[in-house]
Amino acid sequence: MEREDIAKNLGNNIKKFRLEKGFSQENLALRAGIHPAYLGRLERGEKCPTLDTVFKICDALSVPVADIITFSEKENKSEGDKKTVEEILEKLPKSKQDKLLDIIKNIAELME
Repeated sequence: MEREDIAKNLGNNIKKFRLEKGFSQENLALRAGIHPAYLGRLERGEKCPTLDTVFKICDALSVPVADIITFSEKENKSEGDKKTVEEILEKLPKSKQDKLLDIIKNIAELME
């Protein structure tokens, strides 16, 4: 697995657990003793945290380190695909978004 993939997977897991705990990025960053902007970069997979930072975040979230560093390829592929679709939709005007969503729904019905 490439370093970029590791960073994205770690970021996705950190964000998932943060949201499950109901923490804002700022709140988690404060608890972990890191800068909120850095936490944002971690969650987006732009930075790869040091082991020390991983431990701080896990401690702040009260989750085992293994939960943060374990990821499923299938789960992360699905998340990446969803983000790609969201990015495509965001670039289109509302009228074209609606048309594209109709097309996707029709394709999904045909595949059932």
